[in-house]
Amino acid sequence: MISLIILLPLVSALIGLYFITLGLWDLREGVNRNQYIKYMFTGLFLLIILTPMLWFFGSTLFVSM
Repeated sequence: MISLIILLPLVSALIGLYFITLGLWDLREGVNRNQYIKYMFTGLFLLIILTPMLWFFGSTLFVSM
């Protein structure tokens, strides 16, 4: 259980960085701007919103045990 508390935020951050990289690559190609927007917002959501929430709720879950 403790390994999930540590592993989930890290995986979320890595997937967020991957989506941001895909978005920047799509922007570089310049073919589909909508795909760039989808990748970028998904990556930023995972990196900025979800990762801190997982850290916070994971740490409160760990303290309550």
